[in-house]
Amino acid sequence: MLSPFQEYFRLLTPFNLIMSAILLWANHRERNLEILAYSVLIFALGFAIEFLGVWSGVIFGEYSYGATLGPKLFNVPIIIGLNWLLVMYCIACLTDSLKIPVVVKIIAGATLAVAVDWLIEPVAMHFDFWSWKDNVVPFQNYVSWFITSAMMQGAYHLLRVKAENKLALPFYFTQLFFFLILNIAIR
Repeated sequence: MLSPFQEYFRLLTPFNLIMSAILLWANHRERNLEILAYSVLIFALGFAIEFLGVWSGVIFGEYSYGATLGPKLFNVPIIIGLNWLLVMYCIACLTDSLKIPVVVKIIAGATLAVAVDWLIEPVAMHFDFWSWKDNVVPFQNYVSWFITSAMMQGAYHLLRVKAENKLALPFYFTQLFFFLILNIAIR
């Protein structure tokens, strides 16, 4: 993304998300109705919340999507539901392995999701993933991310998904590291 070939790498973003999902799915230990229901729910909820967010400007603040995330439906990239699923799934795998109460897992998961979003936001604006009104990420974005993520993490536990995946933790931390490096580079 920092090379002279940046434009080509940006165009590969949807492909990267799809390949990541395939790799995570291939390494998911138990493929059953619970994980399928969770995946469909989070994909659909992720797309729906983004649709409502873009349409209303009330949930996350006023923003619009650029071209980087690929084809859109109702001005929202179709792939955005998959992005929500990847983040939520990896975080659920991470927190589910901890020996703490479920409520604490949900709060920790939502906090980890906001941490990812906090790192993504400046990069997203720089590379035309999306843009914010006046180029300012409103605080309500992070509050809404926390609430939405907590609901999605809660759904994981409500559906009793068991996500054992040896790639989930490396994937989450690779994303954190990737966006941290890009943040440092674009400043």
